Amino acid sequence: MKTAIIYRSFLGTTKRYAELLRDEIDSDIYKYNQIDREAIRKYDLVVLCAGTYAGWISLSGYLKKHWNVLKGRKVILLVIGAAPVDVPWSIRSYKKIPEQIRQDIKYFKLPSQIKSPEVDKVRKEYLAPVIEYIKSVTS
Repeated sequence: MKTAIIYRSFLGTTKRYAELLRDEIDSDIYKYNQIDREAIRKYDLVVLCAGTYAGWISLSGYLKKHWNVLKGRKVILLVIGAAPVDVPWSIRSYKKIPEQIRQDIKYFKLPSQIKSPEVDKVRKEYLAPVIEYIKSVTS
């Protein structure tokens, strides 16, 4: 199964997660504005890596705009943010994605480094559930 990782990163954390994921699975990686619709059509699985900022997922507009190309493919939305998945801001940001899209994608939320006193909060082990899921759908 041919896989693309598409990311948008403002502070570098999302890019680092995307690169770690690329190192773990057989995939190509693109910054969101470096791949066009025709190139997306070559992939069976698309992983969108995006940060969250004050209740906004940075690639939600991209997901909606490109849904006609992404629909019918396996799509993972990997979101990175300081707020846990079950807090109101995270829930609101996810629910801004139309229901018909949400029902056809797999969603994961990973921690960012903003709330941590540690210098680098990006950890490969946080990707374990994502990698497990990808292996289950690609084998």
